[in-house]
Formats: sequence, structure tokens, C-alpha cells
Amino acid sequence: MSIGDRTELLVVDDDPDCRRALSDLLTADGYHVACAAGGREALRLISSKRPDCVILDYAMPEVTGFEVLRTLRESGNDVPVVLLSAKSDSYDKVSGYSSGADVYVGKDEDPGVLRAAVRRLMQRRGTMGTRIEAGGLVIDVATWTCTVDGQPVGLPRRLFTLLHALASQPGRVLRKEQLVYQVWGINSDIYNRAVDNAVVELRRLLGDNSTRPRFVHTIRGVGYKFEIAP
Repeated sequence: MSIGDRTELLVVDDDPDCRRALSDLLTADGYHVACAAGGREALRLISSKRPDCVILDYAMPEVTGFEVLRTLRESGNDVPVVLLSAKSDSYDKVSGYSSGADVYVGKDEDPGVLRAAVRRLMQRRGTMGTRIEAGGLVIDVATWTCTVDGQPVGLPRRLFTLLHALASQPGRVLRKEQLVYQVWGINSDIYNRAVDNAVVELRRLLGDNSTRPRFVHTIRGVGYKFEIAP
């Protein structure tokens, strides 16, 4: 259930690296994220926490994502479920949807696909906002638009995603590795230097001076944070 103004998500995956990456990705969008390492733990947390949405790995040992999903639907639980799978063949997709999945997303897809799927499900349930306003900057996720002091800023999709990842957690330092996960994807082979280059271009488009930044600040040796300069 929603905690204050934050939407509660549950990420279920037996791979700890994947859990961390998914948690970082979705936390950056302003969600409160809990994690489960397997199907049994997932069913227990779904019962106790009543999350607004479950991001569920299809293939797990012991209790699979398919079995979790079937148990939920047979018990009448209609929590939205995004089913994740490393496989993308039509049989698995049909099985997933037939079992009650709301969305099926391949793990090798762009992370924007998962983010958009969760956002659409939460908008349908009325549990999230889509607009960030801070210090003259306005980011509207629903329309994928950005303005600075009322002037439109044309941002390529990756840079929009990067800005949103930072701006949705003002004051929090995000490591470059986290930004790689959140912007380029879980299985990306992008290196940290690509993050630096993307920030340089983002600042240029925002008119953000790198010496005295207004929005995106460098934390040397660590990463970046979004903070409105006084």
C-alpha cells in the first residue's frame, strides 16, 4: 500500500545483483521498494505489506514466479504484477499472461520499458504523480517534457531518464554504477565514463554551469546529485 505519498513496490528475484539493480532503478523514480529473494518470501511480504505492484522474476528455484502469480490470482489477489524473464519466446509470454500477469518484460529490454510499465499500472490505480518541479525546472513524465524557467528543453530519451533519476531523489548522491543501471539497463556494458559524458551534455542542454551548477552537482570520486543551488 502507499506510504504517505510514495508507492510501495515489491521486487522479487533470486539474483542479489538483479534485486539491487531493480531496486535502484525504481527507487530513482520515487517509489518505496522492498525486496524478496524467493517465492515464499514474496507471498509472505505481499500478504503483510500489501504492495501496490509486484515486479516478479519468472524463473526462481523452489517457488517460481509463475507459481507465485498463480497463487495470488487463485486467492483473489489482483495486485498488479510485472513479470520479468530472461526468456522472450511467445510460449512464456502466453503462459505469463494466462496466469494473470499485467505486463511481461524481458530482462534484456531497455530499462525504460519496465519503468513505463510500472508507471502505467500505478497511474491506472491512481497511486503516483508524474511531475517534478524544483527551482525553475519542471519535469513531466507523462508527456516526457522538460522546461527550465518556462522554456522548453529538448532532451534525448537517455538524458531525460538521467535527469529524472537524479531529480526524483534530491540531495541523494547516486553512484555512477547506480546511474548505469537506472539509465542504460541491468545488463548494460556501458562504463562510468559514459555517465560523465552524459552529464556534460545534460548540463549543456539545461544551461547548467559545471563550475557553479544550478541543478546537477558532481561528488568527486563517487557520482552525482540533484540539488537546487542557493
